Amino acid sequence: MTKTVLLLFTALACGEARSSLPARGSSATASIGEAAPAEARAADFDIAIRNGIVIDGTGAPRVRGDVGIKGDTIVVVGDLAGRTAKTTIDATGQIVAPGLIDLLGVSEGAVLIDPSLESKVRQGVTTEVTGEGRSPGPIDDAMAAEMNRTRPAGFPEVRWRSLAEYMTFLESRGTAINFAFYVGATNPREIVLGRNDRDPNAEEMRRMESIVDQAMRDGAVGLSTALIYVPAVYAETGELIRLAKVVARHGGSYFTHMRNEADTINSALDEAFRIAREGGMPLNIFHLKIGGRKNWGRMPAVVAKIEREKARGLDIAANVYPYTATSTGLTAIVPAWALEGGYDQFLERLSKQDVRARIASEIATSGFYSRIGGAEGILVRRIPNPAFQQYERKRLNEIAALMTENEKKTISPAEAALRLFEAGNATPIAIYFSMSEGDVRVALSQKWVSLGSDSGAVVGEMKKSGAHPRAFGTFSRVLGHYVRDEKLFTLEEAVRKMTSLAASRVAIKDRGTLKEGMKADIVIFDAAKVRDLSTYEDPHRYSEGVSNVVVNGTPIILSGRLTGKLPGRVLRGKGYRGK
Repeated sequence: MTKTVLLLFTALACGEARSSLPARGSSATASIGEAAPAEARAADFDIAIRNGIVIDGTGAPRVRGDVGIKGDTIVVVGDLAGRTAKTTIDATGQIVAPGLIDLLGVSEGAVLIDPSLESKVRQGVTTEVTGEGRSPGPIDDAMAAEMNRTRPAGFPEVRWRSLAEYMTFLESRGTAINFAFYVGATNPREIVLGRNDRDPNAEEMRRMESIVDQAMRDGAVGLSTALIYVPAVYAETGELIRLAKVVARHGGSYFTHMRNEADTINSALDEAFRIAREGGMPLNIFHLKIGGRKNWGRMPAVVAKIEREKARGLDIAANVYPYTATSTGLTAIVPAWALEGGYDQFLERLSKQDVRARIASEIATSGFYSRIGGAEGILVRRIPNPAFQQYERKRLNEIAALMTENEKKTISPAEAALRLFEAGNATPIAIYFSMSEGDVRVALSQKWVSLGSDSGAVVGEMKKSGAHPRAFGTFSRVLGHYVRDEKLFTLEEAVRKMTSLAASRVAIKDRGTLKEGMKADIVIFDAAKVRDLSTYEDPHRYSEGVSNVVVNGTPIILSGRLTGKLPGRVLRGKGYRGK
């Protein structure tokens, strides 16, 4: 990702600060060095944001006002007339809001390749919480070796083992935005049990609890699960309750990609409720959705079920991304038994014709496969092997047809998928068209639903492959399409969802609202122009309308340009015990 270093304007020679500002309605601009009286004096602020339309993140109505920043902290929200600043940002006609919080980003790897994370910051994201089911630490030697074996170009050698070591490594390299981390329940399971389908014995369970306890002391904000993936799918409910109780002792919460988001979503919700209730902690549902064509229209019933549980006293919230397609590994269509032991063992099974035939048959007849409309509902967006890139950004049925044409014999979509698996040392990534627009709108409208892109920033070699548009447009799509164009809810409500609501779910106390004493994470955008441009067919397009982004008092976008600054921090949870 090319970084552009912004050349700031030179100081004005004379005149009042406000007289130098652009006409009302122009794009927000920045300048350094306001005019000062002859007797030089220290500036009142490091940054003054003037003439903006302030939406404070609480849901309160917008007001016209200024924001004064000193160091990394907001010190004034109000009228800065007659006050001076080293840097002035004119926000005339623009919204000034708290920096947006992505409650389910996946940029823990991308940030080590390119810390500017442009596809996120151009949406106004200033904080990402990551680690869905599997976190960057703690890991053991075997997990580190697998990560090194499959690491993309530009990714550093994995030498850390604990979550604390990863956090320190990230801080040493720098990041444009802030990061907080869940501890994935998959990590202790894989460290103690490998990728095997069995329950832990008493001693193994104690080891898993100890690993989670240390991760919370390292600064994790909660426990996360992703219960459709191997080996997490092997974990029984009781195992997860034991881990949840450890996290609760440190003030953490439970975040889950539930065991099912389609036909049996009710039982998956019941399991999530039980884990949170018996674990003694709030519940957060990752990317609340209802998948499968025959399930379309069920979201109101899902919402009602959650509301009933909330009425019984359980603290529940969720996050969503505003799209009707999901994205994950192509192995999502593979039966869990075939993936036991890891990707290498999966490939070994494919080499045995009888086992291969069974896997292909189970793919073609699985409920998941039928729910997404079969091969036509799967868009393969990234294949690790460059020799197979001709098949990227194509539906699985199209890939099967191309293989059939090339080989002059019929290749089924299931067999085409197996060939894609064999092409590399890791799973291809696919997009699955499984949801209805009506259900997305119902979920997004709930007061207790915030935003999570479920995607990392697209950096480096990733730009040569397909991507899900949520990586580029989750937040701007809500601000533009759903708020301005569809009027699904107010702009104030949208900002609340993306800021104070999100911050409250991970107990971030010093961000999420614009008020004195809060850390200076701020986004400035044009409500009339903000929009997402990324599509499934042409994904690598940055959002428009965000003019300025400030993180910890340092601009990372000024007047629409990246500054190259890396002021982001690691935000540690309540259980953090220090170094």
